[in-house]
Amino acid sequence: MDMLDLKVFIAIAESGSMSKAARGVSLSQPAVSFRVANMEAELGAPLFNRTRAGAFLTEAGRRFYYYANYALSAFEVGRQAVQDTVRETESGGPLRIGMVESRIPLLLPPLSETLEEAGENNWTLRTGESVDLAVRTASGELDLAFIHHISFPMSQLEFRKLFEEPIVLIGPRRGGSPLYQSLSSYVGSEAFVLLKRGMPLRELLEDRLFGPLRLKPSRLIEVDTSNLIRRLVAQGSGYSFLPVSSLWGEENLPKIRMLPLREVGVTQSLHAVYPAELQGDRRELIAAACDHISRRIEEMRAAHAGIEQP
Repeated sequence: MDMLDLKVFIAIAESGSMSKAARGVSLSQPAVSFRVANMEAELGAPLFNRTRAGAFLTEAGRRFYYYANYALSAFEVGRQAVQDTVRETESGGPLRIGMVESRIPLLLPPLSETLEEAGENNWTLRTGESVDLAVRTASGELDLAFIHHISFPMSQLEFRKLFEEPIVLIGPRRGGSPLYQSLSSYVGSEAFVLLKRGMPLRELLEDRLFGPLRLKPSRLIEVDTSNLIRRLVAQGSGYSFLPVSSLWGEENLPKIRMLPLREVGVTQSLHAVYPAELQGDRRELIAAACDHISRRIEEMRAAHAGIEQP
């Protein structure tokens, strides 16, 4: 399987048509069909349902689509990193930082303080998903990234765990919202708003909660961001799971409440990742930033110690 195979797969998935995809990647339709057949043979599963109306992703295809996009993204990141090597070096270029978007309110203030104290005024911040940010850091596009745990090793990177926190069940804080005694009752009776498959928090829930308990929401809304989860839960559209720190902002408390259940014994960790070979002043600066962030998190955790009360 190569990059062109992935481009073909994504083109079919997004156009719903073998012929349209063939035109988009400048191949003949037989060549596109041949590549799809080879991919399906290699993966051991059909990727598309082929009908007169077009070609549509199977369940296996939908799951593969997410990772195919990441693979192409990693390729483009690598190519860009090579092009940037001359003009952006560690000594002369900005400190390039990546961060999971939902963590910006929590991490950016202490990070900015550390950089300012160190006189580091030349830096950039980019957002993305954890896997994407890890790939960008490993490829050299980023110097430092703050990500959630990822399920595969990356020997090019050094990981430093900043903190670990519980994942909590949340629901709307309003009169008439049901309170059940078990997670199975919530899952079987209420709509759930979850991040899409492939995203770290969703995979964590599937592997450590839904899978072991053999639970599957009967009504499921899949979204891209935790901010949207909070908005939908606050308006009463469903229930969800989020890290407890996601609710530390006072604006969330009037409309969202936590629902403590013993069954939800899942935690999520946040890590700083940077190239393993990084040395010198940059390494010391990153260490100082991590120390400051960890201290600030502990202070905030103590200040919000009572937030778990429903």
